[in-house]
Amino acid sequence: MSAYFLKSGNTFRVTSKEALDMHEYLPAGNYVIKEDQFGNLFLESIDDFEFKGKRYGDNIRNADRIISTFLDRPASTGVLLTGEKGSGKTLLAKNVCMQAKKQSSIPTIVINAPWAGDKFSSFLQSIEQPCIVMFDEFEKVYDSDQQEHILTLLDGVFPSKKLFILTCNDKWRIDHHMRNRPGRIFYMMDFKGLDSDFIREYCMDNLNDKKHIEKICNIAVLFNQFNFDMLKALVEEMNRYNENPEEALRMLNIKPEFDSGNRYEVKVILDGEELDEKILETKHWEGNPLQNKINIDYRAYDEVGVQNGDEVVHDFDWERLYFTQTDLKKIDPQTGKFVFTNIEGQTLTLTKVKEKQYNYYGAF
Repeated sequence: MSAYFLKSGNTFRVTSKEALDMHEYLPAGNYVIKEDQFGNLFLESIDDFEFKGKRYGDNIRNADRIISTFLDRPASTGVLLTGEKGSGKTLLAKNVCMQAKKQSSIPTIVINAPWAGDKFSSFLQSIEQPCIVMFDEFEKVYDSDQQEHILTLLDGVFPSKKLFILTCNDKWRIDHHMRNRPGRIFYMMDFKGLDSDFIREYCMDNLNDKKHIEKICNIAVLFNQFNFDMLKALVEEMNRYNENPEEALRMLNIKPEFDSGNRYEVKVILDGEELDEKILETKHWEGNPLQNKINIDYRAYDEVGVQNGDEVVHDFDWERLYFTQTDLKKIDPQTGKFVFTNIEGQTLTLTKVKEKQYNYYGAF
């Protein structure tokens, strides 16, 4: 075996020809950053991302768009994916990495430690080829002070081309200098709970007893955010024991009572007539309709009233209506509507308030 001398700066190290495996480009794959005893950064390869089975929803379409935008833009591109655990954000991030590797031989560097500063930036810029830099659970790895240290990296002022993907559970823990700054974060996607179309498609492919699909959709609306982990576990348990959703949920760690609940618009039918929202104590109710006893207060005006000049003033007392889980008569999973009727024949309709969606077209 012949000896070779490997020069690094002013240092020569004895090595063998077999130990030298030079690459002009970083091979497509996944890597993490490590630091040696002398403070030098290097890459270590890790296992590739894998996903078996069908991808549901807009996962493939969104991944294709992110990759196409990155390849089309001249500089670096930032993407922020937010949402609670199991919502699908990490799945999309990994799908982007897998498709970029397959389509364009683009490698991925996974950031699992709070690297920052000139040494870190210089190291990334030394990798001149296009690559993906993925910060998984960004707000947990980088605290609020550390996040400021990578803003320059996201600015795209360096010559090399990088796709920065950041996933986080809470978008409000992201540095405010990243929000509404497409120069740093070009795309921002907020993952919420699964909609009924997604649930039906998944159940049609994976649930053995299809007659329970609508019931699963009804259960999903009880949660503020019914995520993919919940759906997958529920279907798996139902198939394993040939159970209905109620039986499977008895032991699963999926409980509506653990959910903080939603915000609902209130509609009350009393003696066959709808109460004006002006006499309701509040036009919104917050909570979990399956967990909480629901109390609705309203103003009950007297019929006679008191003459006050030319005006008759009616005094009022606060009255309270009571509804419990046993009064629940109907759930509409499409609209998030719960209809209760108590023993007095009084009807309460709670309609889930959806997160505001901005009408961009209406602004012009």
